[in-house]
Amino acid sequence: MIVIACLNKAVFIFLQAMGKAWQSTILSILRELVFGIGFALLLPCFFGLTGLLFSMPLADAVTGCFVAVAVWRINRQLSSD
Repeated sequence: MIVIACLNKAVFIFLQAMGKAWQSTILSILRELVFGIGFALLLPCFFGLTGLLFSMPLADAVTGCFVAVAVWRINRQLSSD
């Protein structure tokens, strides 16, 4: 999942460079607080310590889906201009 984590961070930086800091902030908060902490609290209930180990990679994967949608929308915007 390190590749997806790096892509997420790269898209956060790309969004800031495109002047869309608000979207970048929302995606970053989504990754760290909502999914990161949420999965860290939820997964150990079902999978024990292994669930805690996989909480951040899962958060990266789920955030990657949101990042893909954000990049697709920006690409569509840039293509129509």
